Amino acid sequence: MRRGLDDTAILQRTPAIGDLLERARALVPGIAARRAEAEVRRDIPEATIAAMKAAGLLRVYQPARWGGLECDPRDVYDIQNLFAETCLSTGWVYGVLALQSFFLARFGEQAQADVWGKNPDALLSSSFAPLGKVTRVEGGFRVSGRYGYSSGSSHADWAVVGGIVAPDGEGDVPHLRLFLIPRADYVIDDMWHTIGLRGTGSNDLVIADAFVPDHRIYRPDPGLVPLPAGSGLAPLHRLPWVHMASATIGNVAIGGTRAAVRAFADATRARRAAPPPPGVPENPALLSVIARAEAEADATGAVSRRNIGRYFSAIAENRAMEPAEALTYRVQITGSLRRLTALVDEMVLLSGGHAIREGSPLTRIWLDLIAARAHFGNDPAGAMAMLGSTLDAGFAQETV
Repeated sequence: MRRGLDDTAILQRTPAIGDLLERARALVPGIAARRAEAEVRRDIPEATIAAMKAAGLLRVYQPARWGGLECDPRDVYDIQNLFAETCLSTGWVYGVLALQSFFLARFGEQAQADVWGKNPDALLSSSFAPLGKVTRVEGGFRVSGRYGYSSGSSHADWAVVGGIVAPDGEGDVPHLRLFLIPRADYVIDDMWHTIGLRGTGSNDLVIADAFVPDHRIYRPDPGLVPLPAGSGLAPLHRLPWVHMASATIGNVAIGGTRAAVRAFADATRARRAAPPPPGVPENPALLSVIARAEAEADATGAVSRRNIGRYFSAIAENRAMEPAEALTYRVQITGSLRRLTALVDEMVLLSGGHAIREGSPLTRIWLDLIAARAHFGNDPAGAMAMLGSTLDAGFAQETV
């Protein structure tokens, strides 16, 4: 695989990133104080979203021409994990709401003006699974259906939903399009009753025959490799959208795991300090899992940062990335949350009866990670099959 440089100057590291991190740290005490409220409400409190807006933290992927910061995703992941270490639901919603600006940047200028022209702080939620009905009409499409798992939707002014559109002409195939819909054209159905990620407010959007004009519709590329320079987009917005989506919902496992390590260490410190009962050997597994979880969280973050750097390297060189390279990064990001959650599973087993008590910090984190693990974007099976097939085909050609 030709990988080029590990990092480039194509995207200037946000000059104010240190300031943004300090702003994020300043929000952590409030997030901690509202964590229980988020669980009860099954949604992030409005005060938390208002604080993020005031700090400019939800503009990290917004195009500069609308007052956005166009931050390096590696810096955004650091901010997201500050929140995830305190409240995984807050980290999840922060990442998802911020990410929608990345997608809107790929829509046309008029669509962006519709959203940000009068309110640069406007937020979007999403539900990309193409479960609704879309019908071509003059000047656009009509969209109807129920779209689930729209995290942070109560705080959004717009929604982006997916739909499968019939072929445009001979040689074309049915394809995904994204439809930008204002809040007035859908209702939020309160369906979010879960064991984990309770505070994300990932409710259903119900759309009844909404008209979507052509300028609010986007046909995305497959999302595996960066877009070429001819796309006319800023380097940030040329990053592969599938990777950006997967990284956002997988990255929170780093913050969650670090929080779990602290909770487990606190809960087991007295047990580890006391001499074992007669006839019972010391249990080094308690310290082992602490070490392995911290090391795996660090390695996961390092690989993620490296891969973003390699995407930017390909963008700087305007190089077509090999599918096997991109698929390798996709397997790594989609499998990272499962690897980290498995270590937290181990902590819960080693905690014995303490882990089944309500209010256990470790158990709360564990349930949140289990819920995140259930998201299809954190399932590496499909990416593994594609990578294996691609590599196998390449090996076969080498032996011919």
